Amino acid sequence: MDPFTVLIVLAMLVAVATGLGLLYRTSRSRVGRVKADAPVEGVQLGTEGTLLQFSSTVCSACAATRRILGEISTENPTLTHVEVNVVDRPDLVDRFGILQTPTTLILDSSGVPVSRIGGGVRREVVLAELGRVLTLTPAHTR
Repeated sequence: MDPFTVLIVLAMLVAVATGLGLLYRTSRSRVGRVKADAPVEGVQLGTEGTLLQFSSTVCSACAATRRILGEISTENPTLTHVEVNVVDRPDLVDRFGILQTPTTLILDSSGVPVSRIGGGVRREVVLAELGRVLTLTPAHTR
């Protein structure tokens, strides 16, 4: 192969890798709305809100999401973090159309979903969304 062809192939590989990386980055912490008006049954609720994480045993991003959501709920005792295995609660998976793990639902104090975050979460995204959808005291949204 001549050097020019090698450079073209390398440039194409870099472009493809960059595109895939950007696609992955935009798929993390996608915030969406939830159409629900009934509370989630059978889940322990926090006094101001609940972080309901859907996970699976083969999920590589679930452990990091568990850690981040656990830290947030530890820092704010009015929030509860609940992790649900998709195999154990197919009723919730069907109800909310869970297609990937992790997926996190933010529930209000009565257990009604008010927001959805698809994919692995970023701390700043979760805190911003909590501040937007729940009435938390400012010290709890740091």
